[in-house]
Amino acid sequence: MSGPVVEMRERAEAASPIRRFAADVRGATSIEYALIAGFVFLVAVGSIRLYASRVGQVYATIGNTISQN
Repeated sequence: MSGPVVEMRERAEAASPIRRFAADVRGATSIEYALIAGFVFLVAVGSIRLYASRVGQVYATIGNTISQN
């Protein structure tokens, strides 16, 4: 067999792994949990940096006040 039938079969076989990959949802839950963990990490780091910045300002103020007296 040769001609258009073979060409169509070859195209279908070549597209098959791509279709299987697109339809595969086994890793979706893991990816979702990883994204959630990443967002929680970013929020925690941002909060800690903001807290450290403000605490640093408080200690700077205290240090300046003590130095002046």
